[in-house]
Amino acid sequence: MRFTSSVYKKLVVHDLGVTFVDGEAEVSDKATADALRGLPPELGVRAVGGRPAKEPTS
Repeated sequence: MRFTSSVYKKLVVHDLGVTFVDGEAEVSDKATADALRGLPPELGVRAVGGRPAKEPTS
């Protein structure tokens, strides 16, 4: 799973062993991905991609 940091392009999260390069990091471990999602919003970290939005049903 890919994550991006719009605030810190070279963010390093030592506790998780994650280093952002040019604002992006690749994570394969689910626990690490969950921990990155739990970071404070001030860091600007978010998951990239995922499932496309569902089409509204009428």
